Amino acid sequence: MKKLTLGILTGLMSVSGWSACTYNFDATQQDLQKFNTEAFPIISNAKVSYNTTLQDKVFMALSKNLYNQVANSSDPGNALLYANGDKIISSNAIQAFELKFKLPNITTSETMLNAFPILASGKMENGDNFAVMINYQKLGPVNSFYITTRNMAENEFGTLIQLQPQNTLDSYQNIGIYLNQNTRQIGITFNGVNKGYEFSYPSKLKNMYFTIASNYSGMANADINKEFSVELITDSTKLTQTYPTGTKDICGNTI
Repeated sequence: MKKLTLGILTGLMSVSGWSACTYNFDATQQDLQKFNTEAFPIISNAKVSYNTTLQDKVFMALSKNLYNQVANSSDPGNALLYANGDKIISSNAIQAFELKFKLPNITTSETMLNAFPILASGKMENGDNFAVMINYQKLGPVNSFYITTRNMAENEFGTLIQLQPQNTLDSYQNIGIYLNQNTRQIGITFNGVNKGYEFSYPSKLKNMYFTIASNYSGMANADINKEFSVELITDSTKLTQTYPTGTKDICGNTI
């Protein structure tokens, strides 16, 4: 009976000790004005959104920690190339995060809407920075996501992967990224389909940060008041895509 009670208590302690894996875009409007951009009108932890207007706009979201690194740098214009991530990640696991997009139906060919750049970047063990870059563009017949990587020190880019938005049951576009620290490979999932490993990186990542930016211009009356949103999903209980067995979230919780 004592062993059973101890086991139950241990289990309860384990459950109560679990915490959600979160990331906050908590840099303020006042912060972002220094970069000649605006904070997204709606920010809820790691979800950002806006409704389109006739006025051209540029929005950005990043963490307060990352903002402080950039603002206090001797070279703010290039500080993101060398910033330390504010999430420490495991050096020997497969770790995943997702981006959930709601895209407005833009009908006017002259209107341009971008999600650029969306970065998942950080410092490698060799001291250099490496980034996964996820972009979206709608302009005339162009309606695509683009995914690549960049080795900041060498200014080398990976293969450019192009993905077309699809009709989905929930009307969202879901991109999953998983990093295999053991093999130093990066895989992609898109709307439930695991596309396998597409990129490699030279040295294990020690940490990561995230940024989201979006802009639009030439908006016509027919396309105003339409919602655009992006949610960064980092918690194992909320990840929805298919990953290799044993994959964890960026906090180390098994999916």
